[in-house]
Amino acid sequence: MSTGAGRHHRATARPRGRRVRNYAVAIVIVAGMAAAGAGLLGGRASADHCTVSATLVPSCGAWWGMYLPVDDDGQLPHAVQAEEQYLGRPVDIVERYHDMSISDNGVFPDRAEEQVAGDRYILFSWAADVWSKHILYKWSTIASGALDRSVIDPEAQRIAAFHHTVFLTFSGEPDGDVPQQGTPAQFVAAWRHIHDVFAKLGVHNVIWVWNTEGYLPHERTIAALYPGNAYVDWIGYDPYNYYTCHQARWQSFAQTVQPFYQWLTTQPFGAKPIMLSEFGSAADPQQPNREAAWYQSIVPVIRQMPRLKALIQWNASIPGCHLGVPRNSPQARAYRQTGLSPYLLKETP
Repeated sequence: MSTGAGRHHRATARPRGRRVRNYAVAIVIVAGMAAAGAGLLGGRASADHCTVSATLVPSCGAWWGMYLPVDDDGQLPHAVQAEEQYLGRPVDIVERYHDMSISDNGVFPDRAEEQVAGDRYILFSWAADVWSKHILYKWSTIASGALDRSVIDPEAQRIAAFHHTVFLTFSGEPDGDVPQQGTPAQFVAAWRHIHDVFAKLGVHNVIWVWNTEGYLPHERTIAALYPGNAYVDWIGYDPYNYYTCHQARWQSFAQTVQPFYQWLTTQPFGAKPIMLSEFGSAADPQQPNREAAWYQSIVPVIRQMPRLKALIQWNASIPGCHLGVPRNSPQARAYRQTGLSPYLLKETP
């Protein structure tokens, strides 16, 4: 099963086009809190002790995560371990993608994810699609209960049987899918229906992450898509500095992430914790070290964003644009250095 290709056909200066959905669901699985302090590399470097809330919000600093593309899911554990060895620290969150099929793409957690979850968090992003058949489910279909017996109930039962708490987002970036998949009200109804099915079946190990593009021209649509405080634990958005990929101007890390964050803080969203559920930068061919400086600036910026409690770097390419941090590149070395900051490297109980 191939994961991760075809993401992000949107530009920073205009709404993005339809995404190709051939990746496997985005899951944030959160490992046991004791394991988070141990990890493959023998624990956190910092002597600071932080607490973690019932909804997995760290009391200090922020979780540091990554999406790692693999050609076959069986390669995932090795890919994560190799990345951690290069970074010199654990990856707090591993992001994963699945669809609503009854095949391998839609059955999760899979064996590789179970192995990875032993020492880490995982973020599951559950797409309202069947990628192999190019089926795009309308939110109204999901809200009606038409998929309960075949898809939603079995998945709820699989997650309930999983021995880790997971972060779960449904139909990520829905602001880019209006009106193709339905109206904001129909999305809210679908989200609440899935949430209620999980509750009815006694699923208590899910942390609900509502995720948008974070594209401010969509602000009215985004506000209308919010399912309500009782149905959401975290808020995620996906900021990118696309630069030449979309013929946009260069944006610093602060310019990339702060505007939508500031907008969120003005909304009646119950002071929810915030994550960058994806983030990254394109390169500047004329200034090769510019991308490295972008990653080096992260910690000073996020120290001024106290509700931002997790960051997940998109370490992959999309058509016509590379947004990853290839090993031993200047940007990879900068990303590694940033990840060793005490603000991002905390010891948990």
